[in-house]
Formats: sequence, structure tokens, C-alpha cells
Amino acid sequence: MAQVSNMTAAERATVGAAGAPVSPTHAAAPMQTTSVTTEERRAIPMQYPSTITVGGRDYGPNPKTEYKVVQREQVANPAPLGLFAFGYTTALLQGANTSITDASAGQLAACFGMFYGGLAQFLAGMWEFKRQNTFGAAAFTSYGAFWMGFALLQILVATKIFSIGHNADQMFLSLWGILTFIFMVATFDLNFCLWLLFFTLAVLFWLLAAGVESTFWEKFAGWWGLVVAGIAWYIACADMVNEQFKRTVMPLGKWAVGTAMANGMKRMAAKIPVCGWAYVKACNREDRAAGWGKYKPKKDEEEAGYPAGEFRPYVLHTTYSTPPGASFEGQAVRDEQMYAPQGSAVGPY
Repeated sequence: MAQVSNMTAAERATVGAAGAPVSPTHAAAPMQTTSVTTEERRAIPMQYPSTITVGGRDYGPNPKTEYKVVQREQVANPAPLGLFAFGYTTALLQGANTSITDASAGQLAACFGMFYGGLAQFLAGMWEFKRQNTFGAAAFTSYGAFWMGFALLQILVATKIFSIGHNADQMFLSLWGILTFIFMVATFDLNFCLWLLFFTLAVLFWLLAAGVESTFWEKFAGWWGLVVAGIAWYIACADMVNEQFKRTVMPLGKWAVGTAMANGMKRMAAKIPVCGWAYVKACNREDRAAGWGKYKPKKDEEEAGYPAGEFRPYVLHTTYSTPPGASFEGQAVRDEQMYAPQGSAVGPY
């Protein structure tokens, strides 16, 4: 070892680990280490790392697939807020129509309609968008905007900026009745109480339209409106209490007559030549494209670009696997709604 220590650097390079001389040719070759050479690195396929750890488990890199898993921020159920706000302002306005209170109740309803019945209900609709509940978002946002518009209308009329004719007022109320009836159609697949709310509300708008030129119908509409407000408060209370107690304390009459009605409509249309046949064919084609109805895939079948199973990843590349808990946009929320202990009164939570 003393000899080796006295050697020059060039002499050491020619000596092996055991002290035996090594030829300069071998000394020039690179030593084998655990590092990967450039040529070997080119031969390794590009690795796309997984983008999320699902359920505390890392699924590791996949050479061909990268997942984009959507995880939504938890948002409380906004339906009770929207229904309480709607019922309160509706009942307050009917106080003037029924002559229970003096005419100032109408102005009071306009003030609360701007913020509680309007803004609060509008925000409930925005949170329904966050929860991806299309029906709740459309309904709460529409009626929240209605109350804010109604409050602004009262201000403009009181300041005599402009006045409203009877025909315009009747058309305004009648159109809202038609819109409410459209919302009612969607409730056939939710629950009886919600259907009753939208049915009575549509009738209320039409009664108010008739009451523009008739004191009798105006007063009758006022009492009818109090019933509508009571139904809205019952649904809001049931939604809040049932969720809090994690059991059904106040039933809502959940049903699923919408699917049966849709199937019956298709059977009736199938008997009508040309137009009915075209309607059925169009429905089947769109159901097949969306995977709805009888075209809904079974548990172990794949559907239109998505892997089989309850959870479907949103695939950024060409192939995929099925990590449990991964979901594409929209399906993530529906998966959470499916396993919720209780549902919302206005949507499939």
C-alpha cells in the first residue's frame, strides 16, 4: 500500500483495485456505475406521473395515461336557504293581497325581496351550480332574479320614472306562470312536495294575472299564495331537519314517476305515423349517445370511452386504468350524491 501511495496520478490510473497494473486501454473506458447513459435513457419510454393520490393510495406512474381527477370543494346544501327566502317574501307580499295587513306590506315585501328573497335565493342558485345540480341552479337563480327585479320595479314605479299598464303586468305574470310550469315538469322525477310547490306556484302566477283587473281574483290569489309559501317552508324545514338528524323526520313523498311518464309518452308516440316515429327514433338516438335509459351500461360493461365501474377517470391520453375513486368532471359529484345518506329536496345530492 505504501508503494501505491507514492505513485503519481498517472501511475495510479494504471493500477487495479488489487494492485495489479491495468492497461491504458482499459483505463480509458468509463467505469460501470448505477447511472443511466444517454443512449439508455432514450430507450426508456416517457413516464407520465399520476396526478393525484386517490383514497390515500398512490397509483404510481403510467407509461401511457395521465389522469385528471376532479375533486370538488365541499358545499353545504343551499336548498333550505333558497326555499326559506322564497316562502318568506311570498307570504309577506300576500299579506297586502289578502287585506290581512295594509298596503304597506307590499313595499315591505319589495325591500326584503331585494336581499332575502332576491340576493339570498340568487346565491343559493350559484351554490347549486357549484354542486352541479342543474334544476336547483336554474330554479333558485331564476326566482332570486325575479324578486330582485320585482323590488327594482316597485322603486321605479314609486319614483314615477315609468308606469305599467294592465296588459303588460298580466303578460309579465303569465310568462312566469309558464316558466314555473316548465320547472314543474322536472319535479316529476324528484318528490311529490316539490311538484306540489311548483304546480301551486304556477297557478298563483296565473291567478295574480287575473287579479290585475279583478279584486276577487287578487284576494283569492293572496290566500293561495299563503298556501304556496307554507309548502315552500315545509320542504325547506324537511330538507334541513332530515339532513341534521340523518333520518327521515319529515317525509317529502319521494317518487320517480318521471321515468314512467317518459316511457309512456314514447309508447304513445310510437303509434303515431311519421311524426311519432321520428320522435321515438330521435329519443333513442340521443339516449344511446348519452348512455341513458335502456342504453345505460350494466355494471361490468364499458360505456363510450369510459372504463367500466362506478368511478370514471377523465383521461388526458389514449389509454386508461380504473383507480377506485377517480372521476371525470360531473361524475365526481354524482358519485358523491349517490352515496350520500340523505338527499336534497331539490336535486340528486
